[in-house]
Amino acid sequence: MHDLREVFEMVTKQTEPDLDSWKKQEDRQRQRSRNRRIGAILVAAAAAIAIGVFALASRPGSGKTSVINPPVPSVPFVTTPPIGAQLVAPDGTPVRQFPGSFLDDSSLQLSPDGTTLAYMSAGYVHTVRVDGMDDRTLTGAGNANDGDAQNHVVWSPDGSQLAYASSGNIYVMNADGSDQHAITQSPGGLGDYYPVWSIDGTIAFWRGTPTGEDGGPGDSEIYTVPAVGGAVTRLTNNVVSNIEPAWSPDGTRIAYWDGGALLVMQADGSHKHSVYGREGGAWAPTWSPDGKSIAFITYVGNLPSAKGGAPLMQLRTIELKTGRVTKLKMHSVTDWNGPQWVSDGEILINRYN
Repeated sequence: MHDLREVFEMVTKQTEPDLDSWKKQEDRQRQRSRNRRIGAILVAAAAAIAIGVFALASRPGSGKTSVINPPVPSVPFVTTPPIGAQLVAPDGTPVRQFPGSFLDDSSLQLSPDGTTLAYMSAGYVHTVRVDGMDDRTLTGAGNANDGDAQNHVVWSPDGSQLAYASSGNIYVMNADGSDQHAITQSPGGLGDYYPVWSIDGTIAFWRGTPTGEDGGPGDSEIYTVPAVGGAVTRLTNNVVSNIEPAWSPDGTRIAYWDGGALLVMQADGSHKHSVYGREGGAWAPTWSPDGKSIAFITYVGNLPSAKGGAPLMQLRTIELKTGRVTKLKMHSVTDWNGPQWVSDGEILINRYN
């Protein structure tokens, strides 16, 4: 995937911020906020139309209700890419689309109560309500992370906090952006990236050199640390990249990228075994709530140069007991736009087509 690495380095390269870039970033943030407000207005209008149609034509037992709580109004489904943040069923059936544009954003994560999306944009952590309103920028400029699978944001199991990667360390803050503090201090020459939060209050992440081949540097390994900070525990030790960990719902297992293959191990690093080969790679895994399946994205090509040439990633699921892989007819752009398995019937993806 050497070509993918070159493209990814080109599209993700960052520079030190200056006054002009800060102003441009502020302009982009205002534009995103306007886009989401417009999206929210469209949602309200669509909901009003839907209510009128429902009153005239609906019958008991008809329709489908999303499992997220509280529910948000459904909107007419868009079929022209890019179509942004949405929930899809494990078989690829569209369930719900969120208003606003997330074209330049990544690492979308729905809060445990289903009311708020967290995401990253240009190194900043944001939150926005699922109705497209109240878009907040929670972190400031200066995130020096640059490269494959480094930035990531994740909710705590109770939704009161967020963990995120910034400038080579893992940070935790309250959901409103207050009390930002580092819980890791990476050794010289290395960085800590891509945090994920377990049900028991442990955060897994990967540590390695800041740059390397696409798929993470060869010295990258999986570690864990208590969410309150403390001793760091190393779980992997080999000569291939180990990145993008994902906790099982019960906190007993971790899935992760191992040089392109999808591996699963116990929470203490024991019993490592492969569940998916290296064909296209298994990026950004996420577990089904019942712990029986894993969703991930795999590389299937690059966008045309006229559309940025970025890596195109297909959404797939695998049943762990049978090994059966389902290839869904939907894609995201770059592995920073990995899925989140929200409920038994819904997967969140920042969908391109």
